[in-house]
Amino acid sequence: MTNPDDRDAGFYWISIDGQEVEVAQWQTEWGRWLVTGSSLPLSDAISAHVVVLSDLLPPPLVPALRPETVA
Repeated sequence: MTNPDDRDAGFYWISIDGQEVEVAQWQTEWGRWLVTGSSLPLSDAISAHVVVLSDLLPPPLVPALRPETVA
């Protein structure tokens, strides 16, 4: 069985103990989850209740800035 902590760093949809679905960042260097909008990672006790609902989310597509739109 693979270790659930062996995932790529990045953003995932998660649910904590069946609560509302939210986006969190998996921090490989800490081995911890950082919920979007929070400044501290989840504790080990809370992390034990995390259910990962998605694969790694792709980065958002940002349209290239055109020279005429730059002030």
